[in-house]
Amino acid sequence: MTFEKPLLRVVRVLYGDHPELPSVSVYFQGCDAFPKCAGCHNPETWEFNEDFSVDFESLKEHVISKLQTLLKTYEKVSLALLGGEPLSFRNRRYCYLLAKEVKETFGDKVVVIVYSWRTPKELLNMNIPLSYFDEFVLGRYNHKYHRNGFPASANQLYLNKEQLIQILQIISARGTRYVKVS
Repeated sequence: MTFEKPLLRVVRVLYGDHPELPSVSVYFQGCDAFPKCAGCHNPETWEFNEDFSVDFESLKEHVISKLQTLLKTYEKVSLALLGGEPLSFRNRRYCYLLAKEVKETFGDKVVVIVYSWRTPKELLNMNIPLSYFDEFVLGRYNHKYHRNGFPASANQLYLNKEQLIQILQIISARGTRYVKVS
């Protein structure tokens, strides 16, 4: 199923959605995690609500404009894709297309970081192209493991693309022998 427009809550410039770089943060509307993460700091982004649908071209232009403004002050910045869930069935295509446009426009001047409640194995099963994403924060936020640092929950993985690809290759090689250890 292809959706005509992404669901979007807010786009803003923030410090803290990337561990080192100022970010243009795009908060997608809608989260497909079940159950939801207890203590989530964005519960208002959970519902898939068409009232938040936006034109992709307008979104792209808005994000590129904000990145251009940041790049007048900083050599390198970040595009943070959060939510809700940017990789939900409803938003993943637009998350990928936005990352693609940004990387093709700015190259390595912009680090694209995507946040997802999913694990690496779940990403492998979804067959999402990774070529335009640079960094990942993966795993559910767990308030029990909250910390004042990055990522916000000690059980979450913060990986660059090369690290994630290595993990995915290991999982793929194990095939059906993969066992989740609790």
